[in-house]
Amino acid sequence: MKELKPDSALWRTLLGACRIHHNVTLGETVVGHLVELKAQEAGDYVLLLNIYSSVGDWEKVKDTRRFMKERGIQTSLGCSSIIVKGVVHEFLRKEEIYTTMDEINKQLKIAGYVADITSELHNLDEEEKGHALSYHSEKLAMAFGILATPPGTTIRIAKNLRTCVDCHEFAKALSWVYNRVVVIRDRNRFHHFREGRCSCDDFW
Repeated sequence: MKELKPDSALWRTLLGACRIHHNVTLGETVVGHLVELKAQEAGDYVLLLNIYSSVGDWEKVKDTRRFMKERGIQTSLGCSSIIVKGVVHEFLRKEEIYTTMDEINKQLKIAGYVADITSELHNLDEEEKGHALSYHSEKLAMAFGILATPPGTTIRIAKNLRTCVDCHEFAKALSWVYNRVVVIRDRNRFHHFREGRCSCDDFW
């Protein structure tokens, strides 16, 4: 029987699990295998950064950022888009929609949503991390969807990067509080949020 060797897709799936379970040692091993396969991507290092930040190892975050800079490994700026009335609206980190975003944050906090600050990869204090996370591109796109479409309308968003843990939790809370179906297509998969749950069962 022929032995099947794990490919980059399998290693990347395991790396995602390492992020969920905060397994630093295994995560580093997985990235090593991706390097051996010459299949590593910038997103793999971002996942590794997420693992380090989740356990508060800011030295390794700094070392990994330095390594990425030295090797010319560049991450893309997060960008999300939403189509409303046939028009594509794109959102980067900042957009003139902060008033709506602030109101949504208030409503979700009342419902129990708390920002997952491990998703912020810079060594900031908790308040600064929460503020930085508030304006991720898919959150701005969701806010615009709430603002620009009638109640009950499904919000459909495309994201060029893997959605972070905090934005995932935010979308779950928003789908419940505002009674909306939210569909986000990130770099890896579709996420269908409905009534506070996601189709991926929090594993992506």
